[in-house]
Amino acid sequence: MIIASVLLTLLTSAAFAVLLLAIRDQRTSAQLDRHSQEVLVAAARVERILVDIETGTRGYLLTGDDRFLQPAHAGEADFAQASRELVDLTAIADQNETPGRLTSIHVSGTARAIKIKGESYIRDYFRPLVAAAERGDPAARSVENAQLGKTKFDDIRWDFNTLELTEQRVAAERDDRAREIANRATIAAIGGLGVTVVLVGIFAAYLSRAIARPVRQASATAERLAGGDLSTRMPTTGVAEIGVLEKSFNTMAGSLQRSQSELADLLAEQAALRRVATVVAEGTPPEKVFPAVTEEVARLFDVDGTRLMRYEADGTATIVASWGDPTIVPVGTRITLEGRNIGALVRSSGKPARIEDYEDAPGSAAAIARESGIRSTVGAPIMVEGRLWGTINGFTKTDAPLAPGIELRLADFTDLVGTAIANAQARADLTASRARVVATTDDIRRRIERDLHDGTQQRLVSLVLELRNAQADIPDTQPELRTELADIADGLVAALDDLREISRGIHPALLATSGLGPALKMLARRSPLLVELDINLDGRLPEHVEVAAYYVVAEALTNAAKHAQPTAIWVAADVVDGRLRLSVCDDGIGGADPSKGSGLTGLTDRVEALGGTITVHSPPGEGTAMHVWLPLAPAEPT
Repeated sequence: MIIASVLLTLLTSAAFAVLLLAIRDQRTSAQLDRHSQEVLVAAARVERILVDIETGTRGYLLTGDDRFLQPAHAGEADFAQASRELVDLTAIADQNETPGRLTSIHVSGTARAIKIKGESYIRDYFRPLVAAAERGDPAARSVENAQLGKTKFDDIRWDFNTLELTEQRVAAERDDRAREIANRATIAAIGGLGVTVVLVGIFAAYLSRAIARPVRQASATAERLAGGDLSTRMPTTGVAEIGVLEKSFNTMAGSLQRSQSELADLLAEQAALRRVATVVAEGTPPEKVFPAVTEEVARLFDVDGTRLMRYEADGTATIVASWGDPTIVPVGTRITLEGRNIGALVRSSGKPARIEDYEDAPGSAAAIARESGIRSTVGAPIMVEGRLWGTINGFTKTDAPLAPGIELRLADFTDLVGTAIANAQARADLTASRARVVATTDDIRRRIERDLHDGTQQRLVSLVLELRNAQADIPDTQPELRTELADIADGLVAALDDLREISRGIHPALLATSGLGPALKMLARRSPLLVELDINLDGRLPEHVEVAAYYVVAEALTNAAKHAQPTAIWVAADVVDGRLRLSVCDDGIGGADPSKGSGLTGLTDRVEALGGTITVHSPPGEGTAMHVWLPLAPAEPT
């Protein structure tokens, strides 16, 4: 571009310089032409003045009439100035015109000769002759003087003719030279213009090939990149900055492609983590979380199989979940960790590990890997509450090694597995603790009820009998004492009835002897409200279920009587899919809220302690409906 620009600048400048020179010559020629015209006009004026003097002199000599002398004297007065202007004009041409300088000098000399001869003609001929004629000298009008005057004037006229011819010849030469220069300038300008056009065409073709085409290719490539085709590349055939642009464009496309791949991997990893985290957050048992984790890891990292192992106290490991070829090591298999294998490496270091080749690895686990065609394996530790619980492994059977850094990325999944195990353990511990609390409470209720029945109630009955016997032994003479003992005995009987009522409320004997159905019927009869029962139970239920169901219904009836203001209550109980379903509904004022610390909170704790669920629907003004599900079999520990 710099070379082409310099060439175009030089050619254009040269063409314009030639044109400017031609224009200058034309302008100079025009100025000299005007000057030549001025010289000719000045020469004609001087010639006319001399003609006026010569004709006026001749007329005066022939006629003697003074009127002929008037133009002669006027010419005599103007000759000096006119001739001086002529000499000055020819002198200026002599100074300015370089071409034809000798001719110009000749013209200038002729003008000076005309001036000198004219002055001599006036001084030496015109004035003396007129003066002699005015004196009346007959010689003044002689033929000799007339011939002398004619000779002098012809000589001056010859100079005038010479000057005019010379000036015309100079003007013609000047015009020829100007035309020649103009023609040369025109040819040079046309040639420069042609060369410039050719250079512009060559430059345009070069720009199109070296710049425009790569820019169009870059535009098309950018459009494909914007459309999502990140595999497109530009041919790196350009030079200088264009070549740098092409390489930079390809580098950018490669970087975008790598970024897209990394982003896709990150999104896939985040999606897999989100799915596993969702399963964990839903409280799914670990035995269902483990297969989900192994499958997500296998699909995400594109491995041939995954295994999740739990370390045992005896130094072995148990396969608790797997994905891929199940024949390598089935789930539930316990393997030894001697030799060189991922389980041993992770257990010894507590950090992620990698094995690229099992060819020379010792141990039974390495032998199984070789027999199964496993080439490389990665693994990451699973920590549960700061304790090494197990490891998750991924393996491939291809010759290509696993991608670097996979074992570090596995840590996110192992954290979720550890969280699932810890949550499950915490839930199991909480459930067991709550169940123990409920069972202990029920045992305490039974013991209190038994102690009241076997101890306090029997003691009160004995006291009543003793008072009755003492009352019978009092003579009729002491009616006041007999009356007092009777009142005391009646009070003890009333206290015994209250104690029996309390004892039945703590743990009804009917529940223990007859089961949930009769106990619920007893609650319905004792309720101050109308209670409609729909009991569909075949035989006895587990004791802890019957006790929980009895107290749930008892608490619900008590809450309804105290707060709901209903006209009727409906109680239903049946067994569905191995679970007891209880429903307690009323048509009261509604608005029950378990979060406000009502008796519903205690019911929720009792139900959830047994692994059951409870739901309460109580919109204001529409009554309350409580539904309880209790599993008949106790929850198995994790």
